[in-house]
Amino acid sequence: MSLIAACSLRRITLFSGLMLAASFSSAVAPLEATFILGMDIQGQRLNLYEGCTEGHVTCDDMLLVAPDLGQLLQTKLLNERLDKSPYAIKLYPAKTKHSLCKDGVTPCGFQGYTFKGEDFNGLIDPLNNELYITSNWTTDSDTFLYTENRTYLPLVSQAKLIDTMYKTSDQALNSSYTNTRQAVRRLYGKQMADDLKQEQLQWIKQRSKDCGADVKHQPRTQAEKVCFIQQNDTREQAWFLWID
Repeated sequence: MSLIAACSLRRITLFSGLMLAASFSSAVAPLEATFILGMDIQGQRLNLYEGCTEGHVTCDDMLLVAPDLGQLLQTKLLNERLDKSPYAIKLYPAKTKHSLCKDGVTPCGFQGYTFKGEDFNGLIDPLNNELYITSNWTTDSDTFLYTENRTYLPLVSQAKLIDTMYKTSDQALNSSYTNTRQAVRRLYGKQMADDLKQEQLQWIKQRSKDCGADVKHQPRTQAEKVCFIQQNDTREQAWFLWID
């Protein structure tokens, strides 16, 4: 390679690197300050972030952080987990979607948020609490109902925070289970307490199936820990049914 060609290649490489850095620096960062919507879907958490200034009508600087939605789509279509590997965290560029006014240019009615993956497109419909995913290569598509959750559970870049939240959640669940089982035994006898234990064991297995876990039913990734936190909170709310 000639010296001129080598220099030109270095300039192109440097320019490409600068452009790539610029594109990342201008994108919204997945921080609590930019968090606008949390969605719980089948034991998985999705977070939507917005980087536009206050008062905007439309926004193209948005980011959806979620477990692999392509895998989520395939898992639901096949009605089973595809394999034993955990969901990977993915970052999907997103933007607002509006209908157009009569002039065909001005945005009018807000319709939700669109996002793109490598192999699919998606739409978040806040009015109906639905997330719609359609494949770019096949006729596969599906609609997922989500529960809006304003509690911020980060999926990336804050491993220590997630570890602390998971540890606290795990300890609270174990403590509440022990207290509830003791109360059930005192009020209703040993057989009912044993029934509660068996139900708890089944719930733990189901949590591992929903969230993903190792053979000892322990979470392996940030996404799985966040899923465990969600499941634990829901489980604690159900204890009163045993002592009501």
